[in-house]
Amino acid sequence: MAGINLDQIRATPLYQTLLAEFQSLRDTSYLIVAYNGREATFLGRGKYPDAPAGATLVARNLVVSGSPESVRAVIAQHQSGVSGAGRLLELAGGIAGSPPVWMVAQGGVSLPLSGNAENLNRILRLTQYVTLGVQIGSQIRAEAAAVGRNDAAGRQLEESLRAILTFAAAAGERRPEVEAALKSIAIRRDGLIVYATLATTTDSLLALMREFGGS
Repeated sequence: MAGINLDQIRATPLYQTLLAEFQSLRDTSYLIVAYNGREATFLGRGKYPDAPAGATLVARNLVVSGSPESVRAVIAQHQSGVSGAGRLLELAGGIAGSPPVWMVAQGGVSLPLSGNAENLNRILRLTQYVTLGVQIGSQIRAEAAAVGRNDAAGRQLEESLRAILTFAAAAGERRPEVEAALKSIAIRRDGLIVYATLATTTDSLLALMREFGGS
């Protein structure tokens, strides 16, 4: 589950580069993305004169987009007045209030990823859960916290993250923006929890995403 406060980031270069072309987000102030390992469902809060293309109006200020089954499930959940995915919502509540971009992920699972992104599954299998918060300003500041399943998993998690970072930094000559982003990443462990932080520019972050986002 991830959330983006679009009103807070709309004027930033990151939004202009990644999201400005999506006209369906024009009237959305806050976006939630829920992913169950098979498909994604998008929920938007805002002021909607009409439902955006490809979305269903659930209430005057709420729209949902996804497969027909997921849309029906969201509408039924909304009508029931009872929240679902209690554990993830509890975790999200501890992080969603401050950073404009956040994510929580259930550990112990494998996602349908390939290429460089498959490294994420190695991390998730060692964790109870992972949280991520991103502050967007003159610099991009991100902090991820991964809670190991036990002491041994916590140590292995730290070692795996450091190995991935070392390999990435040593894998040939990089563009200066990518090298700057990699050098800004710091990893530390406190008991079961492994923290990874990054502080870099928008250009460096985008270069890093392009470098490692593919296969």
